[in-house]
Amino acid sequence: MITLGLTSEEGATVVGATGRLDLSSYAEFRDRLLKCAVDEPTAIVVHLLDGFEALGTSELSVFTTVWMRVSEWPGVPVMIVADEGLRETLRRGGIARFVPQFPTVRLALDAVVEPRTRRRHEVRLPFSTASARLARAFLRDTCSRWNLERVADDAALVVSELVENAVKHTGSAPSLRLELRPGQFAIAVYDDGPKLPELRRGTSGGRGMTVVEALSKAWGVSVSARGGKVVWAVLPLAEGASTGG
Repeated sequence: MITLGLTSEEGATVVGATGRLDLSSYAEFRDRLLKCAVDEPTAIVVHLLDGFEALGTSELSVFTTVWMRVSEWPGVPVMIVADEGLRETLRRGGIARFVPQFPTVRLALDAVVEPRTRRRHEVRLPFSTASARLARAFLRDTCSRWNLERVADDAALVVSELVENAVKHTGSAPSLRLELRPGQFAIAVYDDGPKLPELRRGTSGGRGMTVVEALSKAWGVSVSARGGKVVWAVLPLAEGASTGG
């Protein structure tokens, strides 16, 4: 079992971890770290305290898994603070190639860089069958403002699927966030429902989350520590797409 203590320091979430990381605790540890990213701190700093132990390097790959997931959305860096012995184990396991490690929390916080320039636009939608139409209109207006007409059609399909799913399956009023970063356009739909979307292939019409998967560079679901979830998708952009203005 892994025990976690969360604090906020200088905009980053510092996660103090103690206990035994093994096959029985791996999934819960991973999911709790992923939840930390939903509120978009400047970084997730995992402090492996005295009393933390891992069964082997395969279990320590949890940090690489978390890093891969949150690097696409919401783009939050993950860092590890540990003693020299554990840092050496992480280096031997190849994890340090992806997740930077530090001897102290202070050094980790000092290494947090300002996030790359982003543009963000969001709207709260009603719990209504009209929400998908309203979301498409919001999406197209935003794409026009940001000179993203070339991806507007694909993005509109993704938005429709995510919003329709939220209204149909969660019984809540969703929120839509659009975010422009260098090289990618992120779409995120928040809802209050616990049910996760399913990827079903070969269904009538061939729509559903298969559309989102086909049009996106990456997509996923992030469960919020405050309840509810975010279903997100990232569409690639041509190099040089501007986030300024």
